[in-house]
Amino acid sequence: MVKGINYCLRCFNHFHLRKSLEKHIEICSNHDAVKVEMPVNEGGSPQHVEFKNIQRQMRHPFTIYADMECFPEKLDTCSPNPNKSFTHQYHKHKVSGYSYLIKCFDDKLYPPKFVQYTAKSPDEDVSKKFVDSF
Repeated sequence: MVKGINYCLRCFNHFHLRKSLEKHIEICSNHDAVKVEMPVNEGGSPQHVEFKNIQRQMRHPFTIYADMECFPEKLDTCSPNPNKSFTHQYHKHKVSGYSYLIKCFDDKLYPPKFVQYTAKSPDEDVSKKFVDSF
């Protein structure tokens, strides 16, 4: 554990202030815990994926790293139709902000471009703003 950093043992987010962690735990404990299950082979040991065809690699001139932040909003659901396939929806993820980085393989040709945006109001369509920003 790094000195001065507090970790949530449910979701592994980190916080510099103990008070921030305590506030986070109130929200985090209301949601299902996340469990990562990695694939295993027949013997039960971890399965690995390996890229062997190095000669088939292609250089990509640009890479875009993007992330969106969302808040789950509870939904009032209607009765499912037994004659159709359905998913029981109980949350809708409301996008509250995004950021992305456009990175060229050579910074001299095209310098990195970082964009960050946070919603100005709860009714703002941040997803559309994200798509239109390209």
